[in-house]
Amino acid sequence: MIHLEQALQIILSEVRTLPAQRIQVLSSLGRVLAEDIHADFDIPGFDRSAMDGYAVMAQDTCPATSDQPVFLEVIADLPAGYQTAKVLREGKAVRIMTGAPLPKGADAVVMVEDTKEKEDRVRVFRKVEPGENVSFAGEDVKKGELVLKEGSFIRPAEVGMLAALGKENVMVRRKPTVGIISTGDELIEPGGRLEEGQIYDSNSLALSSQVAKCGGTPQRLGIVRDNKEELISRIQEGLSFDILLLSGGVSVGVYDLVKEVAEEAGVKILFWKVAVKPGKPTFFGARNHTLIFGLPGYPVSSMLNFENLVRPAIYAMLGRKEKRVQVEAYLESSVRSKGKRRNFVRVKLVRERGEYRAVPAPSQKSGVLKSMVWADGFVIVPEEIEEIKKGEKVQVQLLD
Repeated sequence: MIHLEQALQIILSEVRTLPAQRIQVLSSLGRVLAEDIHADFDIPGFDRSAMDGYAVMAQDTCPATSDQPVFLEVIADLPAGYQTAKVLREGKAVRIMTGAPLPKGADAVVMVEDTKEKEDRVRVFRKVEPGENVSFAGEDVKKGELVLKEGSFIRPAEVGMLAALGKENVMVRRKPTVGIISTGDELIEPGGRLEEGQIYDSNSLALSSQVAKCGGTPQRLGIVRDNKEELISRIQEGLSFDILLLSGGVSVGVYDLVKEVAEEAGVKILFWKVAVKPGKPTFFGARNHTLIFGLPGYPVSSMLNFENLVRPAIYAMLGRKEKRVQVEAYLESSVRSKGKRRNFVRVKLVRERGEYRAVPAPSQKSGVLKSMVWADGFVIVPEEIEEIKKGEKVQVQLLD
């Protein structure tokens, strides 16, 4: 049995970064950048109005008040996307829309709400300072600036930024392919008719969802019975993927065949049993460029060790630089641990008077999937700690 940090070190030593591919920016949401993105020009590329109103010389508005407005002559109308050759002089104004380039001679914009126009003359009821309501060239992005780093996760904001930089295509990491096998004579596909002693296969669907959520391409390879020949055939099929996940059959029972059969299929087992609770009977191995994870059959154990072990491997393949978010909270009730293994206690966060309380799930059994639905995250109890008392400050690792 090895510690979680040792397990991660072994896994990451086997990871290879996946090659890059060029795709359309519109398709890049949820992908990981495989290149640095520098700006080829300023954004905005010119001084522009930040408001609908009137471009003015700020000094012309100095005496303006609500009772004694300043009168200016409107010499042009300037919508966004157009320019004017007219140069602003003293006592003049240009009617301007948001995003339109500031005309020569102007150094501020009066909001339309602070004006009233009649017959090409505008009354200004408030003074403005130089630069007020103006968005200056390079205010958002400067030419040559490193805007997005390789390894960045592409969210809607990054898609918009790439478009603003004029990018039609972008280099991203190829998504890792992940084959998923559930094992056990007791399993049937959701939608089938349950007989006595049978359960629906939830693990492969949950794992598929976890894979997709963190950037991989999952493919369910079906349910495999506790049969050596069938299992070795399906494992060999799974070795064509970047990652192969197997759930169930990894403990020490008579019908726990997965680890033994994986070795017969040529998988080099690099560790078995991790000092975590739940999820101890987990193995990891490799064959050529495929990483193989044998996860426990209990759904909480399977999902938890995906988060602890598989997710970091997928992120490393993608070159994704991101850590799980933690928040401080006060424990609502004491939690105990037998020690020797790091205990991941499922909790719900409740915010009261500006602070979080961490409420442990009523059941911490590894077969109670409802606790994962209920939980917002985990309180991690270190191996050397046997109890964390009610009211103590803890770190909660968020699931989302």
